[in-house]
Amino acid sequence: MFFEKKYKMYAWALSGFIGLVILAYVIFGGLYFPTPPYFIPLSQGTNNLIVLGILLSLAIPAYIEWNNHRWLRGVDANAPRLLRDVTETVQSGVPLFKALEEASERDYGPISKSLETAMVKFHFTSDLEGALTWLGETLIRPSMRRISTILIEAHKTGGDIIDVLNTSVDLFTRLEEHQEERRSQMRPYMSIVYLGTVIFLIISWVIITQFLAPLIFASSETIVGSSGILRTLLDIEFYVAILFWAAVMESIFGGLVAGKILEGRVSAGLIHSVVLLVITIVFFNAFSI
Repeated sequence: MFFEKKYKMYAWALSGFIGLVILAYVIFGGLYFPTPPYFIPLSQGTNNLIVLGILLSLAIPAYIEWNNHRWLRGVDANAPRLLRDVTETVQSGVPLFKALEEASERDYGPISKSLETAMVKFHFTSDLEGALTWLGETLIRPSMRRISTILIEAHKTGGDIIDVLNTSVDLFTRLEEHQEERRSQMRPYMSIVYLGTVIFLIISWVIITQFLAPLIFASSETIVGSSGILRTLLDIEFYVAILFWAAVMESIFGGLVAGKILEGRVSAGLIHSVVLLVITIVFFNAFSI
């Protein structure tokens, strides 16, 4: 199904409320007090809880956007198929409305249900133009609105209907092929976003375990500590927290960039942000950085 704007607003409100509840629990439950010189939570458990709140705030809207995006892509992918099948049926001598009725019995993904309803409306009102206009508006996508308009005009032209439909089939097929080619070319760039996040996590692990941890251990020794060489070093938990939150920010914005690159819509990247956040949380906890 396609979630309309009001349902998306409800989802954002519910998710935001859940995130605020978790944040309030962290603050008022005594898990976090901003104290100098750190001002950020040093406990990995507290950081996990805060990011969990962010994750839950994004998860439901991300699923809705992902679902809507699949639905819209299904409409764009099946629209040329519908027009092609209707054209072939009309070429065999079947009237346009009868060709649409036959098409309503086939599977065109998200188009099928709306097409079937449009045909029911046509049987009740005998208004093919009104039914097709409703179909184009219901399926939202510009491609279906154009196809509905083409079918309406083809129905009005009478004898020229086959030429109109054949030209339209070629046009919409080429448009869909162009969109699919664009998505194929952009997929490697989306992979770079995931690869960049993984590389950042690995570098964070190397910095903490192979560089900072030995330095902080050396500063605890009497001779090195008395010399004051490493007196400016802070607790290692502080550096872990800094890198953790840097990875969280990269995951969120990297996912949004991936959605913009691949689909041309920032909201389509919410699902990637959620996946990258999960990877970040698992990495920092599994490797005990």
